[in-house]
Amino acid sequence: MMRSRAISLFAILLVLAPVFGLCQATKVDLSIFSGMKYRQIGPFRGGRSVAVSGVYDQPEHFYMGTTGGGLYKSTDTGENWVPVSDGFFKTGIVGAIGVARTNGNIVYVGMGETPIRGNISHGDGVYKTEDGGKTWTHMGLKETQYISRVLVHPKDPNTVWVAALGPVFGPSPERGIFKSTDGGKSWKKTLFVSNKAGAIDLDFDPNNPDVMIAATWEAWRTPYGMNSGGPGSRIFQTKNGGETWTDITSRPGLPTGMLGKIGLCISPANPNRYYAIIEAEARGVYRSDDAGQTWKLMSSNPNLLQRPWYYMRIHADPKDENAVYVSNVGFHKSTDGGTNWRGVRTQHSDNHDLWIDPNDPKRMINGNDGGANVTVDGGQNWSEQDFATAQIYHVSTDNAFPYNILGAQQDNSTIRIPSRARGALDKDSWTSTAGGESGYVAAKPDDPDIVFGGSYGGDLSWRNHRTGVSRSVDPWPDNPMGHGAGDLEHRFQWTFPIVFSPHNPNVLYTGSQYVLRSTDMGESWTKISPDLSRNDKSRQGPSGGPLTKDNTSVEYYCTVFTIAESPKRGGVIWAGSDDGLVHITQNGGRTWMNVTPKDAPDWGLVSLIEASPHNPATAFAAINNYKNNDHKPYIYRTDDYGKTWTKIVNGIGGTFVRAVRQDPVNPDLLFAGTENGVYVSFDGGKAWQDLRLNLPFVPVHDLVIKEGDLVLATHGRSFYVLDDISPLRQATLAMAKAGNYVFEPRNAYRVRWGSSSTPSATATVGANPLSGAVVNFYLKKAVANIDLQVLDSKGEEVNAGVRTVRGQEGFNQVALWMTYPSYKSIPGGVFWGAFPSPVLAPPGEYTLKMKIDGEEFVRKFRWMCDPRSNVSDADVVEQFNLSMKVIARTTEANQAVLDIRALKAQIEDRVGKNASLKPDADSLSAKLTAIEDELHQGKSKSGQDPLNYPIRLNNKLAALAGFVQSGERRPPKQSYDVFNDLSKKLQVQLDALKAVLSKDLADFNRKVKAAGLDEVKTG
Repeated sequence: MMRSRAISLFAILLVLAPVFGLCQATKVDLSIFSGMKYRQIGPFRGGRSVAVSGVYDQPEHFYMGTTGGGLYKSTDTGENWVPVSDGFFKTGIVGAIGVARTNGNIVYVGMGETPIRGNISHGDGVYKTEDGGKTWTHMGLKETQYISRVLVHPKDPNTVWVAALGPVFGPSPERGIFKSTDGGKSWKKTLFVSNKAGAIDLDFDPNNPDVMIAATWEAWRTPYGMNSGGPGSRIFQTKNGGETWTDITSRPGLPTGMLGKIGLCISPANPNRYYAIIEAEARGVYRSDDAGQTWKLMSSNPNLLQRPWYYMRIHADPKDENAVYVSNVGFHKSTDGGTNWRGVRTQHSDNHDLWIDPNDPKRMINGNDGGANVTVDGGQNWSEQDFATAQIYHVSTDNAFPYNILGAQQDNSTIRIPSRARGALDKDSWTSTAGGESGYVAAKPDDPDIVFGGSYGGDLSWRNHRTGVSRSVDPWPDNPMGHGAGDLEHRFQWTFPIVFSPHNPNVLYTGSQYVLRSTDMGESWTKISPDLSRNDKSRQGPSGGPLTKDNTSVEYYCTVFTIAESPKRGGVIWAGSDDGLVHITQNGGRTWMNVTPKDAPDWGLVSLIEASPHNPATAFAAINNYKNNDHKPYIYRTDDYGKTWTKIVNGIGGTFVRAVRQDPVNPDLLFAGTENGVYVSFDGGKAWQDLRLNLPFVPVHDLVIKEGDLVLATHGRSFYVLDDISPLRQATLAMAKAGNYVFEPRNAYRVRWGSSSTPSATATVGANPLSGAVVNFYLKKAVANIDLQVLDSKGEEVNAGVRTVRGQEGFNQVALWMTYPSYKSIPGGVFWGAFPSPVLAPPGEYTLKMKIDGEEFVRKFRWMCDPRSNVSDADVVEQFNLSMKVIARTTEANQAVLDIRALKAQIEDRVGKNASLKPDADSLSAKLTAIEDELHQGKSKSGQDPLNYPIRLNNKLAALAGFVQSGERRPPKQSYDVFNDLSKKLQVQLDALKAVLSKDLADFNRKVKAAGLDEVKTG
């Protein structure tokens, strides 16, 4: 039924296409949908942070810069964190934070991270706040892209220095040290080394900020490699506040030869004490005790010097000249001036930044790959990292109900999260699953508990969540660590594809430079393609150098990066490579054809291919080329198996694209995941529009459409869901109406989810969607009184929870929960194991009628069973029917009790007016009381009394109603047996009551009338 409704909507769109101009570029007024909201569901665990700071004059205040999620602030010593950059920053990648010492409300933030991972994102300069993060202003330096340090003059908050590494993927003059003396309104570049070398670290003597030291770093990246070191890596000193700089790289004691990445600091406790950690042949921690004139190697401890390009930060204690910290995989401290080191436990490994309170060195904040943590006792205890800043590489969903969302989190586990839950979406809802931090995660289509996941190094495993069993099934289990791509039999990228066939749940595809297929849970793999890359050996050498190699498979190049089989025709398989090629096979891999778009960037990354769910000849390719210093968007569409392609990026400006998806219902509806959010097209890609809505500026690395929801993998804000995109599917219909509009509701489940209220900014739980049938409607202006009815198949009105609603101008939602009334109760009556609960409306088709300003909108939708109940609609309809019968009989019993009590009250009234009626009244009341006592236990006055006074027929019937309504099921046979038995016993009492009324009450009323009083009335 769901499919038939989807097809009918599609048919309407096709019929109306000429009317709405769908053959032309279609622009939709997105204000129609402004009330739609993305729902963040977690995981609420931190992602990478390379920039942290405390606030000097506000001891409980701290800042955390995330690499994707923006800037966060805590006002309670790290217990809770709130994003403060949303709505102001145009990118979420924070590289440096500078807080003014004289006024903690003044903060400068430099964008773009400088530990130059293969998946890094660029920034857009400097932002500033003067009100503690409530509002922000962009202050320029946009083209620097990657900023490593921001320092604010300790006495003058208008004087600020920025150390900019500059663009990572190409040469640029926007590198070096920049200085402003007017609060960031204007900048002067005061230190520049070369187009290849930028500033990586900067520090001053807080007692004399004219004295500064700086490090520059010659570093860059390509899609296939990384460089750390060269003649541009140097150490500089200034004594005039950075107006001029002196190169001190060759001072006595410093390492000779080529240098790589350098971290440095000046001890506030002794301004003549300088520390530096240097990547070189003679790498290590160096110290100067004469303000940089001469140096000495203090330690070559390898634990301090791992992967220099990624770490190399050194931090001096402000009170003790011999205390110094180094951030690396671990966090290390020396108390003897850098000679000996011990580890300090933090909440997460891979440490990048540290801020120490100059007045209280025990008060610190540490930034690492799990976020930020605060200590007030010198590192003995740290705050937790429960905030949703996870960086997710890809997203997939399974076929469970509710469906699960799966992905891999950078420097953490893979994760499986339910899309909704009956309770809270908290830590108890999440679980790790197969694979590691970098990979694809894919659940078996016919068994959601079996999940395959990948990780770097070609690792591939599966986990059975029912049994807890896991197994490694690497296609080529030859560990590649430390080797360049050219040494390998199979080149598996950092995040290689893992994709199930949409036609056979036992067919799994993955990719090295070949497309590989398994039909036996990964126990064997068959190569079904030739090398589908350019196989350029000059781009397959070891990565890193010239001083330190770094081969993690991020830089493995000439690989298959994306695979997609057509859902419409088995054997039509698309493959895209990370070096810019697109191939197709139409015969399951026997032959392949290079169908690369002619105007695609030569060496771009084919990030994702979407095989159309509507047409086997149609596919979409998202290509990004930013690692070749080209940030333009590239999306291509083919409708002829790749023979010709059309570039479709009109409207996507200033950001590159990582993913594209086609709606499985409306073929003209497309979604694109970009470096700055989500874009939508309503015309098959002719025109695109920004669909960020409430989403912050965050990289969207992948997105999927599942059961009418749009699910996002963000690289910095965990998972988001845009629930129910049916309004977007009907956008052109709403536009054609050019007025008020009620969107056709999607089919709804009879399931109550947990709270759907938006969590507070400090919450560590995700939001559930609305429960019930959700009606979306658009109003041209606010309407105070909208009449709303829901009718069942018989045309009878159902209680939908609301009868009238108020609508605001723009997009509105109302959730309907369909029920029928329960039995009539007895005021003050005590029942055991029974409560008059509304009866959930049975599954079936319902009709919604809404009257808005005199215009009536009629929409139909299906109300469906919980798929987990494994019952038929007929079973649940039978349950509903029996429930209503039991409820009707319960109401009859209770009404009889109420009628008897009303009669007895009238009888007592007549006796009070004429005592001669008492003998007859007592006889009549006794007969009525005898019947009442069979119907209802009147002696019970408190909840536990039924344990002493046996319950009667009405309580038994009410309890049976609860039994019948328990779960979605066909009522058990015994429920009919008990109902028939109780119903017969009830009828005996009802017949007895009828007899008493027809004879005894009639006799009594004759005497009452003879006494000149009003008769006792029934009903």
